[in-house]
Amino acid sequence: MKGLLISVAIIFLVTAVGIGASAIVHINLVSSLDTARDTGFDEGYDDGYEEGLIEGSIAGYQEGSKLGYLTSNRVAAATRDGEDFYFIYNPTSEEVREILNEGGLDSAREVIDYSAVNGIRVAYIRCQTVPNEPKGKTYLQELVGFETVDKGFIFIDAELHREVQVEVGVSYSVLNRLPPPSYDDTIGKVTIVW
Repeated sequence: MKGLLISVAIIFLVTAVGIGASAIVHINLVSSLDTARDTGFDEGYDDGYEEGLIEGSIAGYQEGSKLGYLTSNRVAAATRDGEDFYFIYNPTSEEVREILNEGGLDSAREVIDYSAVNGIRVAYIRCQTVPNEPKGKTYLQELVGFETVDKGFIFIDAELHREVQVEVGVSYSVLNRLPPPSYDDTIGKVTIVW
């Protein structure tokens, strides 16, 4: 009988210790879960806020640029002495992509004309190759450039409808991962005309 009482007491003690340990583990898990949920909420809120701020800023630049251009044209048209002013603005990179997606703009001249008509500041860029043939023949790559408000100055190959890199002393096709032409297209000189 004494052995039975000791066994019951040991079982009761082990059960009590198990219940106590289980309660402590449960409290720790609930506390860890609350902390993880709060941390996840804070990180998600911060990430969402930052992403929304960036997207909102880009959209604001676009709309503000267009609104400023249109407003300045209305003010110029309403002047008393009839003088008109021509206002241009630097586009966003999204506006440059929209220009490249316009149909029929397949040369630097066409992109420049389209941009000028729409009040967008654009540069004409000439990339001359290094004269490497016996007669000193050079080739010319015509590009356009935009000083974007969000990405800075970018070079655009109007024929390819894409942004490209330009560096003196480096092959244009190698730099931009294009098929090599039949001539040496190492850039010798870059001229930017606003």
